[in-house]
Amino acid sequence: MRVEDLKNFGKGLMDSVPDSEGLRVIARTSKVVDEELKRELGDEGSKELTARIEAAMEDMKTHDWAVVRERGLASRRFLEGVIRRIAVMKALADMVGMERATAIQCRLLDETIFEMMSPMWPSVEDYKACGDFFEAFKEYGKVSMAANVRAGLHEIEMVEDSSTVLAFNVAYCVWHEVAKAFGDPYLCYPSTCYGDEVTIPRVLCQVGYRFKRAGTMAQGAPVCDFRYEPADGDS
Repeated sequence: MRVEDLKNFGKGLMDSVPDSEGLRVIARTSKVVDEELKRELGDEGSKELTARIEAAMEDMKTHDWAVVRERGLASRRFLEGVIRRIAVMKALADMVGMERATAIQCRLLDETIFEMMSPMWPSVEDYKACGDFFEAFKEYGKVSMAANVRAGLHEIEMVEDSSTVLAFNVAYCVWHEVAKAFGDPYLCYPSTCYGDEVTIPRVLCQVGYRFKRAGTMAQGAPVCDFRYEPADGDS
């Protein structure tokens, strides 16, 4: 198999489309999220959360998104999806406090994000079928990164690209930009960035690799760093 033949090759986060099974998974995991939030907040709290989210979405309709457009993000629909993700975290934090909201959001990502996203990605076996797992994984990932840059979602700086290591920094992220518009860059960590720390290790650990990160922009770091390397490496 060629890397080019893998599922959603060449597509970024904006245009990777789930198949019918993926849509069923998304519906199932969305239900899990709704049920968990209702368990945490109760019926009335759940209704209040929904109202707060919709109010936040309405407020953001008048926000000046020039910086996002200048980066190349032309899809209003995609931007609204990003806004809603951050709005959920903002509304939850306003209701229960940032510490508890973070714990809830991270737990929800632990429970759902890998299942939700993996139908859109090649499996480990798919990468192996291309020959060398890591070479296929790198090629696929770099093409996806380029698509995200073209779509205005990220700005990426390559740090290392070798036979055993791929390291890069995200210097701009639309989720981070939206969180700043909500008044707190941290909002995108438990709602979005933490998902990297759930999904990537679950893939790499199957083949003796690991994911390392020093920090994220949401947590105050200058960049969001990504490093994929052998699990037994000294680097």
